[in-house]
Amino acid sequence: MFDYNSLPNEIWLQIFQLATDSHLHYAYLRYTPFQPLPGQGGKREAAILAVKSNLSLVCKRWRLLTAELLFRDIRIAHGVEGLKGALQVSASDGENCARWVRRVVLPYSSTLSTPQRSPRVAIEILQLCHCLEALVRPQYLPPGALRFDFEVENVSLPSLQRLEWWHNNEAERSGGINSLCGVLCNSPNLKYLFIGGLIGQYRTSAHQNIFLPQLTTLRLHIVDGLLLHQVMRNWILPSLRHIILDTPGLVSQSLYVIWDIHGPELRTVEFGKHLRFLMNDNVAACLQRCQQLQEINYYILFTMTPEIATPHLHLKTIGLHAAVNQLLVEPGAVWSKIEQHFTALLNEQLPSLQRIVLYGDWRGVVSNPRFLPILQRAEQVGCLMVY
Repeated sequence: MFDYNSLPNEIWLQIFQLATDSHLHYAYLRYTPFQPLPGQGGKREAAILAVKSNLSLVCKRWRLLTAELLFRDIRIAHGVEGLKGALQVSASDGENCARWVRRVVLPYSSTLSTPQRSPRVAIEILQLCHCLEALVRPQYLPPGALRFDFEVENVSLPSLQRLEWWHNNEAERSGGINSLCGVLCNSPNLKYLFIGGLIGQYRTSAHQNIFLPQLTTLRLHIVDGLLLHQVMRNWILPSLRHIILDTPGLVSQSLYVIWDIHGPELRTVEFGKHLRFLMNDNVAACLQRCQQLQEINYYILFTMTPEIATPHLHLKTIGLHAAVNQLLVEPGAVWSKIEQHFTALLNEQLPSLQRIVLYGDWRGVVSNPRFLPILQRAEQVGCLMVY
């Protein structure tokens, strides 16, 4: 019988990484189409943490092997004093465990500033994590249930590369680690930024410019068009190449400020699963103003059929997601929508188009005889259909 104890540590580490999704650690910074909204995976994260904890309890060897995985992702919530102590404990090589931390989830409930509560320990934990790469400020509902009465200290985050920020207006008033602009100013090497729920004022001087020299990917879940305009005008993003827009804003031309300022540099644009994308032709407007764009992705049943009036010479890839729109329940209406999109995309206005990638569940579509003419048209124009 095979003796599992004879497996080298490297093999065990690969097994543990697969079992705990830790192999996805280095995907923090890569743009991947159609990812779920950040900060919404609390149950999944808790399940992964439980697996890591159980693995570390099997035997002494496994505890040593899983120590790094156990501390790679942490959540600063209950028991902060115990967490701080654990991070300060020396590992077998004499270094403390905080050096392994790469991702921190920091709920707003952990950075309250009231006469009874202080964020001091949470900030001290962040200061211990010198190799921190990803910080998550998850959404807290209801947003007005937390109190922030005093100024909060900020933290220098020179190693931070990914920030997922669900905005909280009350927390923003306290500044420091609770302020979006405060954190951005202390994160000079940020490469990926998500902002959600930005409504109302956020803490910045009217003349303050946010400079993020290495930011390549920006994801926005912002409803307020005026704030979107303020962000685009006041932030300097010389390396921005990929942008994901989960909402189109309340005004029909809210997104034009993005195309006008960053259009020449953008290489990838993704539109989210939102019904208001059916109200205006955002795809055509984007293509018209982003002439160097190489990839565009959107939810086909949540997006207005584009009317591409002028040629776009650089677009190579289109990603289409088949997420179900509950307002389109009639099969005839669904097929009409699908056929209209492919007719608009497979024409002479996109001469460089090389492939259309189908995401989600397309089985009912690609197996239908009505899909055959679409495939034939794609072949005629030299476009590969990937599904």
